[in-house]
Amino acid sequence: MLRYTLLFAFALLLFGCSGSNQELNQKLRAAVTEGEAGAEGYKTIRMAELTDFDWDVMYYFQPNEDKKAISDVIGFKWEGAEVPENHRRLLFVKDGEVASYVDYYYNDFPLFVYGCGDDKWIYPKSRATFASFKYCSGNQEVYAFIPEPCVDNIRLLMDNPCPEGEAATAE
Repeated sequence: MLRYTLLFAFALLLFGCSGSNQELNQKLRAAVTEGEAGAEGYKTIRMAELTDFDWDVMYYFQPNEDKKAISDVIGFKWEGAEVPENHRRLLFVKDGEVASYVDYYYNDFPLFVYGCGDDKWIYPKSRATFASFKYCSGNQEVYAFIPEPCVDNIRLLMDNPCPEGEAATAE
């Protein structure tokens, strides 16, 4: 019993202190994974509708990007942690301050964010409407997430569904 209590306390400490917006993580996961794609072959996800805080720009970061790399991209000193291994981060900025961020574990939620034109993983709120659809990469189901104006750049991926029963989650 003590072992379970210690594990629970450790999990609370690990996830409770991370600073990652867990409510946004749940909203994003639901928006991407639940329901069916529209007639266009994808779901339309408006980040402004998923957030309950004010922001100007959303940034996407890959695993292990450190404080310096994040600071260089956002243009001011990032005081938080580096992006954990096997995680991805969406970081939201308002008037030169971090408004919120969400880290998600890619192995559990394989959301692959694509760049679009000159944005390069920097998305002003005015251009933060994304197309999302599921496709198969190898034998793994992955969710594409790309600014809607650029969905035609990767539309061919829509033709790669995993065969029923053969898709695996990321390990």
